[in-house]
Amino acid sequence: MMKLVLPRLLRGLACGLVIVAMAVCPSLAHTPVDEETAAAASEMPLFIWDKDIPGSTVVLEDPKIITIDDFLTDKEIETILSLSPKEQFEQSTGGLERSVSTYRTSSTFWLNSELITDADKQQIMFGLEHKIAEIVGLPANNQEHLQVLHYNPGQYYKVHSDYIPEHKDLPCGPRVATLFLYLSDVEEGGGTRFPTLNVTVQPKRGRAALWFSVNPDLAPDYRTEHEALPVIKGSKWAANKWIHAYDFVTNWKRGLTG
Repeated sequence: MMKLVLPRLLRGLACGLVIVAMAVCPSLAHTPVDEETAAAASEMPLFIWDKDIPGSTVVLEDPKIITIDDFLTDKEIETILSLSPKEQFEQSTGGLERSVSTYRTSSTFWLNSELITDADKQQIMFGLEHKIAEIVGLPANNQEHLQVLHYNPGQYYKVHSDYIPEHKDLPCGPRVATLFLYLSDVEEGGGTRFPTLNVTVQPKRGRAALWFSVNPDLAPDYRTEHEALPVIKGSKWAANKWIHAYDFVTNWKRGLTG
């Protein structure tokens, strides 16, 4: 399995492991960060990547984009979908302000594993979160709740970054990695396109795609801006797992994540 090696750090209220993105990463779009964040990042070694992940493909080396086929089991997919009632989906929003826009036309449901009442399903979801933690190399507590997505024909999400600038001043730290989970095949369309990199990941049931939103000093790496291409035929079910530099779950419970 791929391991990411980094030391344990403390930052304010949040205790976790700080992440970096790539083994060597010259930035094409490097934004300065505050002195405190830069100082913390300077103490970290660069990631050590073990690329021998069963079913994985390194789509791009710099910035790193990886796909892992069959990352999700059928049972995990069925569990996610069974816990995401269609009538509770709402139009997707963007940013901390949670604004609705024609920029993003899919629908969204937030799945909080701690609120699941079925013990078996909760165990499956906790297991998935720990599997993601092992792949990414950060504790499960650094993950946001699963954001389940549904795209009907014609729906899309235009070019954007998963990095939210306001997060860097919060105890959870910025989003540093995205693990995007494909819960269904799509008859036509619905790919995840990185326009700056001329890379498109096609949807495939059970596939995961991993990319990073920051450089090694935790400044945003806008090369990984991406878009959800419109679904042309069929529908698309997917989910976002956003991973922060520090403990997200504890700080979310304290109202400290924005």
